[in-house]
Amino acid sequence: MSPKEKEQLERMKTLHVRDDIPKDLSIAIETFIKQAIIIGEHELDYMPSEYMANLLESFAKYPEYSLILLDMIKILEENEMIER
Repeated sequence: MSPKEKEQLERMKTLHVRDDIPKDLSIAIETFIKQAIIIGEHELDYMPSEYMANLLESFAKYPEYSLILLDMIKILEENEMIER
C-alpha cells in the first residue's frame, strides 16, 4: 500500500455519518465505509458487490439524495463497472 493510500485509509477511519441522515441510509453508508477500511487494511482485491448494491438501493429510497445517487452511478459507469 502506498503512503497516499495509507493516508486515505486513515482519513476514512475518521468519517462519521451526520445525525440527520435517515437511519437505514446511515447504516448503509457506515457499513460501506467499514467494508472499504477492511479491504484496505487487508489489501483485498475487491469488495463484495452486495455492499455497493445496498448503498445504491438505500440512496434510491430518498428523492432528496437523488443527485448523490446519480453521481455514484456516473462514477461506476466512468470506471466501466456498470453499463447501460
